[in-house]
Amino acid sequence: MDKALAILRFSWPFIRPYKMRLWISVFAAVCFGVSNAFVLWTIKAVLHRLEPPKTQIVVESNIKPLSQNAGFASEWIDAAMAKKETLQQYSETLSNEWLPGYGEEITLRQILGACLLVPLVAGFRGGTEFISKYGISWVGERVVNDLRIRVFGKLSGLSMDYFNRSKMGDMLTRINGDTAMLQVCLSSGVRNSITSPMTVISVFCLMLFLDWQLTMSLFLILPFVLIAILVFGKKARKASRKAVETNVTQSSLIVEMLQSIRIVKAYGLESLQTSRFGILSRRLFGHTMKTIRSQEKVGPLVEFMGVSAMGGLILFVVATERSMSDMVVFFGALATFYSPVKKLANLHVLIEKTSIGVDRLMKVLDEKPSVTECESAVALSQFKHSIHFENVSFSYDQTKVIDRLNLDIPRGQKLGIAGESGSGKSTLINLFFRFFDPTEGTIKLDDIDFRDYSQKELRQLMALVSQDVVVFDQTVFDNIGCGKEGSSNEAIQSAAMSAHADGFIQNLPKGYETILGERGTSLSGGQRQRISIARAFVRDAPILVLDEATAALDSASEGEVQNAIDELAKDRTVICIAHRLSTLQQMDRIIVLAEGAIVEDGSFDSLIQKGGVFANMAKRQGISSRS
Repeated sequence: MDKALAILRFSWPFIRPYKMRLWISVFAAVCFGVSNAFVLWTIKAVLHRLEPPKTQIVVESNIKPLSQNAGFASEWIDAAMAKKETLQQYSETLSNEWLPGYGEEITLRQILGACLLVPLVAGFRGGTEFISKYGISWVGERVVNDLRIRVFGKLSGLSMDYFNRSKMGDMLTRINGDTAMLQVCLSSGVRNSITSPMTVISVFCLMLFLDWQLTMSLFLILPFVLIAILVFGKKARKASRKAVETNVTQSSLIVEMLQSIRIVKAYGLESLQTSRFGILSRRLFGHTMKTIRSQEKVGPLVEFMGVSAMGGLILFVVATERSMSDMVVFFGALATFYSPVKKLANLHVLIEKTSIGVDRLMKVLDEKPSVTECESAVALSQFKHSIHFENVSFSYDQTKVIDRLNLDIPRGQKLGIAGESGSGKSTLINLFFRFFDPTEGTIKLDDIDFRDYSQKELRQLMALVSQDVVVFDQTVFDNIGCGKEGSSNEAIQSAAMSAHADGFIQNLPKGYETILGERGTSLSGGQRQRISIARAFVRDAPILVLDEATAALDSASEGEVQNAIDELAKDRTVICIAHRLSTLQQMDRIIVLAEGAIVEDGSFDSLIQKGGVFANMAKRQGISSRS
């Protein structure tokens, strides 16, 4: 029950917008549950009228013996039995009036009753079943759709440190797998949690009405059913948790293999990756089958207990010479009763499984970004003076990557950043875009701390062109236009021309309306990079950050891209990271990083002449001077 309430509390904020449709569906589900008993009562009435009249009818009251055998509640039993007699007499009066009887003359009303009663009952039952199923499923789908959007938005709003410590497969499983399990629980689970109890209650009342002593004796097996449900539910939860963990690892492996398919093929790793996937699949199969085994054992066990009790029921019917119509309905009620009990047993297992996914979803929705927004952010519309790093330090876990760095970048300056791998260049860019906050010190723009600005407004002043070019599975218009929200087609085409990309774009099958596909694999490296540069052109930001923008290109493509970059860099503040030091020759100033600190600072020529770290790096690349 606690887990069911936890799932409901988690889901309710998403259900609330659709609560009116939900209440209508719940009401229909209640009516459907009650209709099962009404169907059985209709069958009893029809069978009773079709029975030949008995030669002798004993009208001895059964109330008296009951009172004598249960003195402590004799008045209550007497009253209940009296009401039962009244209800039974009223029911018989209606059935005699509206249903044809064995050996009796048929009236017009009885013809109408015989033709309409069963269809009306069946229509009511079928209609309420459809309304409840459709309505609850609709609400479940909408809730899960909204939840997926919320989880996706939450993930996109988290800071970079979350993605550094999380697996891709885990995030995919949270968005798709965990929400899918909740969808099943909200649709079939919610409906069964209403229709099954209502069916059980209404059929139980009918069975009590037919024969309360026999009904109570049959319910002696109920504690054993509940024990079975609880035991197998716990086993299913344990197996489901392990299955989710294995599924996360398997999803991560799929993403890993697809992202590195060239390396996999180049090194002949297909068999190794397939073997790894097979091991995980067999492990997942084992956990899944344990869950299914625990889930499916409950139904047959409940059924076996119910059928076993029927042996005693048959003997009782024969010994007491009960009415055949009553006993047929009693047998039907017993069969109808155990079907929802089995559903409730499976519902317990479903709740156990769903609670695992809900726990995971709650964790991701409760995650807080480490880079937070200032509640009273300073308005920022333009870059006026300078960017200043003041005693900035940054650490990943316990490893210091930037160490007490001081740097001033005046507006309009073109700054190059050089250094060996692991010197802190990329970390400096991450701090500049405020993907992380410094662990010590401050970064200021126009003498105001970065943390006092809105992240969105701060980043609107910056454009990034990286070696890791991102091309979305959208049209060329969309890929370039995402650089600045609301960009017109004319502005996008102008940006493409400035990036020397218009020529190859016009040759695409649908020009600017061509969908470039996932990661833009149909384009060459130079073409993808020029799409990225066009994106930066349309953004028209005063600060341009180049992160190894030409490192992955061949010499021919590099020349084309470099021309576009030179065009883009005009009249902008430029921060350029490069391993290929020749690309830094046009920079006004170059800083050299080592172990997170600035070890050299100067122009390209002065650093070469100095004969220090930068000169040694240039020498290894065959560069001895600007020429």
